[in-house]
Order: sequence, then structure tokens, then C-alpha cells
Amino acid sequence: MAKFTGNEGRLISSREVAQLTSPHHTLEKEIKARGENFIQAEFFGLNTFKKLIDPLGKDCVGFRVYYGAQHEDHDGKEVVIGIGKHTSRLIIVPVDSNGKDISRGIGLKDMPASDVAMAGGPTCPSHCN
Repeated sequence: MAKFTGNEGRLISSREVAQLTSPHHTLEKEIKARGENFIQAEFFGLNTFKKLIDPLGKDCVGFRVYYGAQHEDHDGKEVVIGIGKHTSRLIIVPVDSNGKDISRGIGLKDMPASDVAMAGGPTCPSHCN
């Protein structure tokens, strides 16, 4: 297997962004009809990225983005996790040059696990202009 260099992926134009996102947007009514929250996009802050990758130094050459889901209630000012509608979410995980997800270990029985990924960014359409 080839090593990851940090140059994977490609930059795309705003036209390509529209072409790639359009099919998902057309599913909004169907997703809502299934009783799910429709998520157009998620925002992740630069400072949160830095907190995630700074401790990793040069070990991190990029990110893997997983698709996940949980139940969320979007009816109030704050999103409530664990109740409400099925909601698709993104999970961003640092990756090393061998293509392996970087994990700084799992917490012991009475200790929290290390912060090894990023999730839960504010969503569009409710938090975007």
C-alpha cells in the first residue's frame, strides 16, 4: 500500500461543489418524510482542528471523514443528543502516513478516553447564513 503524503484529495471549483451537493439537497423532502433531521453541512472550527492535531506533531498527514448518525432534537436553541430524530453526522479522525487512524489511547476504567476525533459541529441549515 502506498504511503499517504498529505497531498491526497483535490481542490475543486464552486461549480463542482454545487454539482456534488445538489443530489443531496434534492433528498431533503425524502429525508424529512422519513422523520429524520436534514443536515446540509457541518462546520468545524480551526481552533478545534488545532487542538486535535497539535499534540500529534508530524504523525498526522491528513484526516479521514466518517459518516455517522445519532438521535438529535433540533427543536430548541441547543441540539439535544440522544433523543429526537435520526441525524446523519460527520466524524473527523486524524490519519498517519500509513493510512491508519491515529488514536492516542483509550482511557482507563475511571478515566475519560483521549480526544482522538472531532464531531458535533453546528449544522446547516439552522446555523449558516
